[in-house]
Amino acid sequence: MNELELRIHREIAEKGDIPFSRYMGLALYETDLGYYETQREVGREGDFYTNVSVGSLYGELLGFQFADWLSEIEGPVQLVEAGAHDGRLSGDILSYLRDWRQDLYKRTELLLLEPSPTRLKWQQAKLDAFEDKVKWGHDEGEPFRGVFYANELLDAVPVDRLVWDADREQWAQSYVKLEAGKFKCSIRSGAQINWLDSHAVFPDSSFKNWGLLPDGYVMVLPLGGHYKLWDEICGSLAEGKAVTIDYGMEEEDFFEPPRDNGTLRGYHRHRQVDDILERPGEVDITASVNFTSVRRSAQNWGLECKPLRAQANFLVSVFEKTLSRPEQFPEWTPERRRQFQTLVHPEHLGRSFKVFECGRS
Repeated sequence: MNELELRIHREIAEKGDIPFSRYMGLALYETDLGYYETQREVGREGDFYTNVSVGSLYGELLGFQFADWLSEIEGPVQLVEAGAHDGRLSGDILSYLRDWRQDLYKRTELLLLEPSPTRLKWQQAKLDAFEDKVKWGHDEGEPFRGVFYANELLDAVPVDRLVWDADREQWAQSYVKLEAGKFKCSIRSGAQINWLDSHAVFPDSSFKNWGLLPDGYVMVLPLGGHYKLWDEICGSLAEGKAVTIDYGMEEEDFFEPPRDNGTLRGYHRHRQVDDILERPGEVDITASVNFTSVRRSAQNWGLECKPLRAQANFLVSVFEKTLSRPEQFPEWTPERRRQFQTLVHPEHLGRSFKVFECGRS
């Protein structure tokens, strides 16, 4: 039993069963112990290869596209990243702007939204060469002009695990309890159950045949039914773009095919685990992003939204623009071409990731 597991044991013993979202938050983000609070190597014994770990090309392509968006805004502009982990992606983007778009680089500031002291130190070390360009923190509601981006962030936002009660035709919130010394998901009994009306939970879903869902069907939702940070960013964007790149789907797609645990998945050393409650802090827990919820937040703040598209389609469109403006992009060397194939190939990263883009002019 690791230290984080002991802490969660004590919390349940002292306070009773905890919401699944609380468990997921502790497992991923508990200071110095959560999965994202510890450095891991990429490879067979560590994390999966991601867009960022493929190489610098991903950041260069984003930098090229972001430069086009930033060039439409006059005066000082900001790049804002949430979920920057060790800062590598922002470093690749800033390197591109410094080397290929000096005009924009001079008037661009990078703002990192980072609640973790541990990850902040990683980012400071990685971005040391850009010290005069980088700031941390952002006051909620403070307007900004520029580009916000989140890469593989929203799929790691703690979610509520909901279970369908066919008799009541309502959703019930799932909790984590201790049973024979192990963590188990359960539904609280009697009046303690938090019942949720289907139409309030999924207001924009085209799926309305709730009575057809089998008893015990599992669905997951971000806390409060929306992604809080994304919603705040949409409200703060005075001019520019906001983009999130992640695993996910539209709301109605969450109901097909049937899933034993919603879209919750746990991975340990490149293998999907059978029990996502085992070894907290050592298992990466993810839940597919509800892009209908993402769009709803953007539209509620009056932002114009582009259709959801596969990462491959998005990056190919940027690639084509770099070919027409070779003076603004590094040479397409064999190494860059290999990286590009990994980023766009449907059997690698091209189909799994989706890109959602919105903005205000």
